[in-house]
Amino acid sequence: MISDESRITNHESRLPLWRRIAIALGVIGATVAVHEAAHAVAAVRGGGKVKEVGVGFGPRVARLRVRGLPVVLRAFPLGGYAAVDVDSLPPLSRIRMLLVGPLANIAVGVPLLMALRRHPAVVLGDGRNVGLTGFVGTMSALSQAAAAGPGAVGRLAGAINVGLGLMNLLPLYPLDGGHVVMSLMEARGVPRQARMAFARLTAAIFFLLVQSAMLGDLRRLTAKARTGQQANMRTGE
Repeated sequence: MISDESRITNHESRLPLWRRIAIALGVIGATVAVHEAAHAVAAVRGGGKVKEVGVGFGPRVARLRVRGLPVVLRAFPLGGYAAVDVDSLPPLSRIRMLLVGPLANIAVGVPLLMALRRHPAVVLGDGRNVGLTGFVGTMSALSQAAAAGPGAVGRLAGAINVGLGLMNLLPLYPLDGGHVVMSLMEARGVPRQARMAFARLTAAIFFLLVQSAMLGDLRRLTAKARTGQQANMRTGE
């Protein structure tokens, strides 16, 4: 019996590298775009000012308005952003705007996971139920999923959306959850100095998590390369 992981490995070399990279970037871009678009729509409905919603990064290609929202198309379609004037929203309205981004990712991810649960599963990181992975690890996993077919890509995209949504709910600055805590503190009259102390402390914790994810990606890639070299040496023998 051939496992899903073996089938992915066998097919990975047949799919051109540029296509795997394009698919991976597309999934990451769409995930970020859903998150930022939700923030922008919630801000407008709450009476806030949205300076612009960016699709992609890099030089501006075009500028248009979509249902009153200023949308800027940029050269590199990787993700997006929502430039929201948060000071134009009272703290409680700001909280609703902050929460809708992560919740939108979860709302997209859960149906994908349920609908595509019979397709091959490509896990992020080291395969643990709870783990960390960075951009490089996510790209690597999406590349493997692309080799396994659209169902595997969709299933992993669901997991990435849910993971991004849950991560952004953590009460760490500069994540959405951290901004929610800052807004609650402001609404309750907590002095600005105390709010800034909270931001600095949780930002340090967030930085350590990001660093851990990056180092984990590096260790896994190094181990994978070493395993590949050993397999080639055995084949040569």
